[in-house]
Amino acid sequence: MLDLSFPWPIGLIPIAMTIWASYGLCRAVVTRDGVTWASVVSVLGLVAFMAALTAQVVKPVINQALSLMIAQFLGTVACFLLVKLLWSVQKTKPEPDPSFRRPDVKVVRGMGICLSFLIVIDGLFFLFPDAGKCEHFKGYMADKCAGQELFIGIHDLPVETYFGVVLGVPALAGLILGIWALFRTAGLPNADELADP
Repeated sequence: MLDLSFPWPIGLIPIAMTIWASYGLCRAVVTRDGVTWASVVSVLGLVAFMAALTAQVVKPVINQALSLMIAQFLGTVACFLLVKLLWSVQKTKPEPDPSFRRPDVKVVRGMGICLSFLIVIDGLFFLFPDAGKCEHFKGYMADKCAGQELFIGIHDLPVETYFGVVLGVPALAGLILGIWALFRTAGLPNADELADP
């Protein structure tokens, strides 16, 4: 039987955000709006909750940092699949630009920013695995920490996975899209070159 006493492993705020994300995703499918900023954020919130719920149910025995990286990778794949689903139900699809050009240095710089952000986030979760746990607090700080656990969740793998996926998946997706753009446009003229002399 489920133990529904507070605090929950996944708190009320992530659950409320997931309900909003489910509504936003369903609305994008029903209205056939397709890929918008709201639907992409909804996909991210839904995938983060699914990853946290999986971490709670499965309780992996591997290192927390490794399970977080696996969750980020699988979350990125799930986000791409759900965005592809949203793209397929979109009413009006934008016309593709027929003149492809190789991206300029801004794409490479953006990929570097995404990679460094991903390394910093995963590194912080690796270096401080017990950060935020309430065991070592006493008095007022213990009560304050317990209050945070009531709304956010118990400071353990599910909440770590939730916030790791919310922060890490956009960076990993940006890195993958940048690599894809570089491979797709290999051999084409640069974006800063003039098209017509």
